[in-house]
Amino acid sequence: MQQQRILNQTEDNIQQKPFIPQFKTILIYIYRFHFLNTIQIQKILNHKSKSNVILWLNYLSKNKYLKRYYVKKLVEEPAVYSLGTMGRKYFLKHTEINDINIPLLDRVWKEGTYSLAYRKRWMLICDIYLSLVNLVKSVDKGKGKLSFFTTVDLTGVQYMILKEPDAYFTIEDKRGNTQRYFLDIVKDHAPEKRWKARVRRFFDYYNSEYWQKHMKQEFPEIIFVCPNGYYKNKLNEFIKKKLSETRSELSFYLTTKGELQYQGMSSGVLHKVEI
Repeated sequence: MQQQRILNQTEDNIQQKPFIPQFKTILIYIYRFHFLNTIQIQKILNHKSKSNVILWLNYLSKNKYLKRYYVKKLVEEPAVYSLGTMGRKYFLKHTEINDINIPLLDRVWKEGTYSLAYRKRWMLICDIYLSLVNLVKSVDKGKGKLSFFTTVDLTGVQYMILKEPDAYFTIEDKRGNTQRYFLDIVKDHAPEKRWKARVRRFFDYYNSEYWQKHMKQEFPEIIFVCPNGYYKNKLNEFIKKKLSETRSELSFYLTTKGELQYQGMSSGVLHKVEI
């Protein structure tokens, strides 16, 4: 009873202050990552109280700022959220929020039709992001800096490779030295011609020098996340052959979903393609 009274009081406070800072943070990350689950949102907020986070998410879902996906039979699986129609209206109203690509907000009308594999793909990207956040905390005793951009953030950026990578991120140490990476996730059961075409696209993009000329930065290293070891070996063979043929200075790294899920993103799970 006491706990229920506390929850009711908290909900009353939310009703009186419809947009506490955490709500804005949740909506921005949902916009950037398409689909997030309860655990990921709690980690993003760095909040100790799971019950409070669930309460906030229930409020946002009830009021259509978020759309909630939850299967009661799968009680061990956390609920998943995407942007709702009121979330779209919130961003349309608050144009002072930076880096919101207004046309992309129209996705709310069809996001509920996306496959489970599509949702999991985006949640994997968020898991990688959260893993990198923890990794960078160990760089120069916490003085490292992570910048992470999803496909949503990269849409419309001039001279960016098309189609945009699943993510582009940089890690900077305290001396200002920066490592840059493109991240691409190979879809489950992707046909060979598709991932080969994607590898060729990176070679073409590098040779065009669009990045080098216009970004005025070293070309990023490229990370492919493979569904399993089979894809990883096939990609390794193909990339090795292309590097040998072109004598390119591109750097490729390969890993698998399984490696990332068990170990997180670190140098230990990234296997460089060597000629």
